[in-house]
Amino acid sequence: MGKKEETPPLNGTTDFYILPEDIPRLKLRRVFPTLILMQGAEIGRDYPLRKKDIQIIGRSIDADISIAGDPLVSRVHSKITVIFDPLTKTKSYFIEDLGSKNKTFVNFKPIKKMELKEGDMIQVGNTVLKFVMLDEVDAKFHKEIQKKIQFDDLTSLLTLESFKLALEKELYRCKQYKLPLSFFMMDLDFFKKVNDTYGHSVGSAVLRDIGNIINKNLRDIDVSGRYGGEEFVAYLREIRKDVAFKVAERIRKRIEKHEFKHEGYLLHITISIGISQFPDDGRNYKELLKNADKALYIAKEKGRNRVVLFNS
Repeated sequence: MGKKEETPPLNGTTDFYILPEDIPRLKLRRVFPTLILMQGAEIGRDYPLRKKDIQIIGRSIDADISIAGDPLVSRVHSKITVIFDPLTKTKSYFIEDLGSKNKTFVNFKPIKKMELKEGDMIQVGNTVLKFVMLDEVDAKFHKEIQKKIQFDDLTSLLTLESFKLALEKELYRCKQYKLPLSFFMMDLDFFKKVNDTYGHSVGSAVLRDIGNIINKNLRDIDVSGRYGGEEFVAYLREIRKDVAFKVAERIRKRIEKHEFKHEGYLLHITISIGISQFPDDGRNYKELLKNADKALYIAKEKGRNRVVLFNS
């Protein structure tokens, strides 16, 4: 009698394997349990359920799955628990409401606790998440689609429309809880000369580097986007502009000192930044943009390569 094959090891992750014993020649399919945001400020975003055995869903920025822009979501709203069965070497996923004010719904019905099945729709507040099992091909495809929807192909920062949508949700939260927010308007200095002198391929490479520098010098909870051309925007959550000034200075100095090497050319680039603050300098996107742009204009007038705070 032949030795029965053992299930492949889990390698310390929460990935698992489906063993279709009734189809013995079918290859094992490695799948990844994931929540995909179907309705909400960051539509299309995915939350892999592979890092912890318990993941909290809530409005708090400390939640594992943070729905910060939805005021109907409680700070600690619900949790997903992973239970491993050592006999079958499979995992089950349970969702449980944590006494939230507006309840947790699965497939449009309020629940206390229940096991999730593939395709289940979870609603917390106005946010809807879908529980799915993605294999490696599905996960890669979803990531690519998500990037095309939300991110600028060149700089990997948010597209302007995605940035505006995220900011509107964040401003709603700021109004509800009386929190500050700082807004950056950024523009590269004399960038037209780069394209005219070295060509658009070099210019594009520089913009890609700039996007990377901006992203690396912000916190994970801050959001940056490409406004258009060589202009960029960002907002810093729960930060007043006097503190945001230091962050902007760090970005400015990193760009000033960076050596941009492309196609045999060595370039030195600088950036000018204007900063406005919610609610003092504006209570919506248009007002914050207008006043940050005024501060940026002053930075340009004073010689460029500097940060200026809006002063009404």
